[in-house]
Amino acid sequence: MKRIISDTSIRKFHLWATLPDELWQELSCAIGWHEFNAGETIFPASQTNNCLCVLWSGSARVFARSDDLTHAALLRTMESGAVFGVHCVFNADMPPQSSIIAVKPSQVLLVPSSLWERILAAHQQTMANYIRFLTQRIEFLNRKVQYLTAGSAERRLALYLLSQIPQDNVATRLTISAVSLADLLDLGRASLYRAMDKLTADGFLERNGHDYTLHHRETMLAHYS
Repeated sequence: MKRIISDTSIRKFHLWATLPDELWQELSCAIGWHEFNAGETIFPASQTNNCLCVLWSGSARVFARSDDLTHAALLRTMESGAVFGVHCVFNADMPPQSSIIAVKPSQVLLVPSSLWERILAAHQQTMANYIRFLTQRIEFLNRKVQYLTAGSAERRLALYLLSQIPQDNVATRLTISAVSLADLLDLGRASLYRAMDKLTADGFLERNGHDYTLHHRETMLAHYS
């Protein structure tokens, strides 16, 4: 599905915000859109294969690739602005490693991978933006592996909080949503909330909205196995 690109927020999207006007015109003319209903498979699908994709609106869940999604592991939940299909840009023959299912009606922006590769080759700053994005993706995956092997829900949460809050007894604002944090720690939201309640009851954590304060940092991690 094609659509006239008139929304200035699309022009300012972080991956191509620095493109010169002539390259942006080429990109904007090639961008496609597709709408998915709740429960529909966003990826892999004929509309999204061989494209760099942006979930422009809506929400979707990413599952480990499986013939039976009822038993597939949930990897993360994507909200608007999430990018996927990055493997298609330089390795189109690589089989998909995940399945993406719309949680609610969603719009996906589609950039043909062949065009995106040409744009990266033509504009150094956009290539730098893309490398920065991929670096952040690798960092996220490394942190997720660390949390997956950390042990209990309380220990996973403690590790995350220690990485985000630099000192004791000083409130730090954390803007990550409960959904995103649960995905990062590989926990259900109920398990995440129980872990927060446990750290609070044990005297290590104090919460006030999005403001988090740690106490006794030096002993918190050793307290949970």
